[in-house]
Amino acid sequence: MLKVYGHPASQPSRSVIWACVLNNLPFELTAPDPDSDTQMSPRGQIPVIHDGNFILSEMPAILGYLAEKHAWSTMYPSDLQQRAKVAQYLHEHHCLTRLATTKLMAPHILVAFGGVPTSNPLSYVSNFSVQESMADENVLENGQALIAQVIDYLVQAYLAKGDFIAGTSAASIADLACFEEIAQLEHAGLFDFTGNDKMRAWLRRMELLPFHDELHQFNRTLGDIRVEANTMERFTNAVTQAMNALSALPQVHTQT
Repeated sequence: MLKVYGHPASQPSRSVIWACVLNNLPFELTAPDPDSDTQMSPRGQIPVIHDGNFILSEMPAILGYLAEKHAWSTMYPSDLQQRAKVAQYLHEHHCLTRLATTKLMAPHILVAFGGVPTSNPLSYVSNFSVQESMADENVLENGQALIAQVIDYLVQAYLAKGDFIAGTSAASIADLACFEEIAQLEHAGLFDFTGNDKMRAWLRRMELLPFHDELHQFNRTLGDIRVEANTMERFTNAVTQAMNALSALPQVHTQT
């Protein structure tokens, strides 16, 4: 059985988990051991999958691999140009949409942890981005201003002429990756999408996908972290509730 090392608080992990659940692919979900050489990427990141003896990290690579292997033609279209648009978005994801986490979500989450873990020097770029934001006295305002530009770009480049990111007739793996970064901001009270009708309509379409509520129990339980700062107790409770929701799905076999 496919093994997924990931965490419900991890946006890239949720993208992979949701894709597997939507496509009825059974898998074992395991909380990773930070000291393991095979459960974390060389940069100390998740998700990581073990497909037999094959080990793969990086969310876009994992999604592409699983979609190709299992012929997820709806989420990874066979049409060459549509697939190229999916790939285009995924190539931009880490330097674009991922900023929703590094510049807004993570700084407000990590107050409960007292800062950013710095044990792995290969995580320097992402860690530095979050540390820089946490040191900003105007982290919320500056983060919101940056994400407003990101969202404007996403609408113009990917949603202006279609209902989904790659111009597909249904959600693709690109939509899953993008949604996990953007939608969390609503739950957390960190961004107001009022006035951006295209983005709001896309968010509502994505919320209609099967298993949306189960996959996003973490965000729903954590709630607004703008008005009331995150705490370790709150974070731990959200993770517990999320794992319980995932464990109830027939495709998911959870391990600790």
